[in-house]
Amino acid sequence: MNIEIKERFMKDWEKYFPGRELPIACYYSNKLGGVKFPNRPKPNRKGYTCIFSQIAPVRGGHPRAFNMKNLGCFGAFIPLGFATTVSDDVRNYICNIERVKKSYEHVDGLYEHHTSEGAQGKYLIFKRWDTLEENDTPQVVFFFANPDVIAGLHTLANFDSMTAHGVMTPAGSGCDSIVGFPMSELNSDEPKAVLGALDPSVRACVKPDIFTFSAPWTKFLTMLDNMDDSFLTAHCWTNVKSRFK
Repeated sequence: MNIEIKERFMKDWEKYFPGRELPIACYYSNKLGGVKFPNRPKPNRKGYTCIFSQIAPVRGGHPRAFNMKNLGCFGAFIPLGFATTVSDDVRNYICNIERVKKSYEHVDGLYEHHTSEGAQGKYLIFKRWDTLEENDTPQVVFFFANPDVIAGLHTLANFDSMTAHGVMTPAGSGCDSIVGFPMSELNSDEPKAVLGALDPSVRACVKPDIFTFSAPWTKFLTMLDNMDDSFLTAHCWTNVKSRFK
């Protein structure tokens, strides 16, 4: 991790998105490097603990690491890269409990059209941007943001796109929107950002006006490079920015 990139983003983020929550970076690693590996949460009345709840400490500045041993939701195994096969438990939960897909065949089709290289390390590490260190290797950067911030990120992601599709909104779980889909964009010739936290099960884990916006590292870097030359310096954004404080 280039510390100059870290500092540059923090400066520009405060300039154009004053007072807004810093993003979280995640990456695979075979070493914890001092990051806490919490115990698997005890089952709650729903029978699972969403990764959005598990990374709540990360939003507060406390890095965390996860894999199949401590994830609180079996539905997160595939999106976070630690499994490749859709189990009957997942099919049953999606179809018969959450009821967000019509049939088992529709669940299978969902994953058949979602390419993933799987976990590239023993752990998936989450760190708030300001806690990143020089030996960290971010692969995805994601934001928790309200519609005003989402509008800025969405426009910035499309700023240098030759199409109208620099951001995608694929159907899937909340963890897929912050990790699975953006990770799958890392090797794309035209990597896309991902708008997420639209899964009904995840909505209970975030405030009503909060969504997520995730960018694979290559896309994030181009967004950062474009900040000073974009709409963020124009009067239209000044009007929106005035509402942040």
